[in-house]
Amino acid sequence: MPHLHVQRSELTYEAVLSPSFGTLIDTPGRVLSALLSEFDHLDVGVSDVSMDDGPLEDTGLSCEVEKLDANVVIRADRVEIRFFSIDETGDGAAEAIRGVWKVIACTSPEVTAKSHSLLFEMDCELLNGSYRAALEPFCRPHESLPQGTETAVVYYLPPDASQGFLDSSFVLNRSAEVEGGVLLAVTLVFEGKHSRPDELIHAGRKRLADLLRSLDIAVVQDSKATG
Repeated sequence: MPHLHVQRSELTYEAVLSPSFGTLIDTPGRVLSALLSEFDHLDVGVSDVSMDDGPLEDTGLSCEVEKLDANVVIRADRVEIRFFSIDETGDGAAEAIRGVWKVIACTSPEVTAKSHSLLFEMDCELLNGSYRAALEPFCRPHESLPQGTETAVVYYLPPDASQGFLDSSFVLNRSAEVEGGVLLAVTLVFEGKHSRPDELIHAGRKRLADLLRSLDIAVVQDSKATG
């Protein structure tokens, strides 16, 4: 069983919007006002928000939420929230996701999510063995390749309509941050109509834990193990 000790972790939430968030393009001031009101308790002010111009797909708002170590990007067709560090409970991430959807609901209630996705990225130190030894149970380099060849693993997870899962992926690769370490990158995608934004963090963590358990991988973070 590979034992991975997390050295750095990030979480990115993304929602594909349907229909497009037209209010953001037509009256961005309304969205800005709602955003500042919703995130006021996190000390977000006008100086933390930028209006992004350019092609239609790049037009919108970007907001730094320092207290959550997060960056919020709102576009007409999507929302993206990147968390540069995550607490163990995920309460801060859930709060930010819930807040952005309150902003959308009060300015354009007709806009919903076509899909939600969570990208968990963890750069990990190996607590036992080498990178090559850790990945060999999942994928061995072809015998005709040079000795010392290493590999990476990508699993493409199929959709499951009964649970609201869309095409997802599970990746084990070399870490660019931790020498000799492993990058665990798991993208979990959920149907918008079957998923409540404020429950996504819990649902994503549960599915991630189930996947790690099924692969017999232990992830250790802050003295606690997952998998």
